[in-house]
Amino acid sequence: MNILVTGGTGYIGAHLVAVLGQAGHTVRALDLVSAGDGSLVAASHDTVQGSITDPTAVARAMQNVDIVYHLAWNFCPSDERREIQDNLFGTLNLLQAALRVGVQHFLFSSTALVYGPTGPARVTEEYPCHPERCTIGGPVHGVTKLACERLCLVYQRRGLAVTVFRLHGVFSARRLSHFEQMIDQALSGEPMQSIRGAGGEYIHLDDVLRALFEAMGNPRTYGEVFNLAGTHTYEDPEMARFVLKMGRSASRIELVEDPTKEMISVSTDKLHTVLGIEPGKGEFLTDLVGLEIQQRRGTGHEIEGIRHNSDL
Repeated sequence: MNILVTGGTGYIGAHLVAVLGQAGHTVRALDLVSAGDGSLVAASHDTVQGSITDPTAVARAMQNVDIVYHLAWNFCPSDERREIQDNLFGTLNLLQAALRVGVQHFLFSSTALVYGPTGPARVTEEYPCHPERCTIGGPVHGVTKLACERLCLVYQRRGLAVTVFRLHGVFSARRLSHFEQMIDQALSGEPMQSIRGAGGEYIHLDDVLRALFEAMGNPRTYGEVFNLAGTHTYEDPEMARFVLKMGRSASRIELVEDPTKEMISVSTDKLHTVLGIEPGKGEFLTDLVGLEIQQRRGTGHEIEGIRHNSDL
């Protein structure tokens, strides 16, 4: 297969390019930045440097493509107009080009943030979306993602096979997002800040890559929306206490009240029922956080309670 990955030099994109290349596919990455020396993308067929907002760059990248993974996203939390315009019109450019050249399958990476805070009950893909109630990623991030989802489904009706995945908190070794800040604060003795009521079913990068790969070209996914999350529910304040314990830190935890950043909890039953996929990493985040603390402390000994997994 000839495959295009937008955002192909980014965190998830670069790993996806590598996985697809190792499986024998010819892969092209479209991104604002080119692959640097030693990049995972170096093994890809080629890289088109350009923006999804540029129809010329999109047309060049889309030549002879069978499958599109749309992962590119322009985060502009301080410029709402630009974030909406770049991502919505960029997605439209890709959809129009994909339909024009006869792409077989278009897979869009959305986010569980489209639901807004849900509380601890795991919600299905049919749950009402209220991204305006969530400010994670910026005030219009979830709103714009949901608009792009709907635009993708419009093109499903026009004959382009489309699948939407709502990813929830993707983590891997040395990529721990806000938990890195917690670790910094704990090891420096500063107060640790955590959002009261925050958390969710965070997922390991490996499980994301497996689901994206196995969904490719599968007719059962066409026109469907899937939650893509982990199996264990994490509570951020509990993780903060774990960081203190593993870091042997005397820092205190400051619980911050912010209803717009509280828990988003999602069900992956549809992913399992339709695709037979169930994330396999389980309760992986404590392992990753513990190993990160160990590495930062420069010890050569295993921290009590942390399992060493060879595939992390």
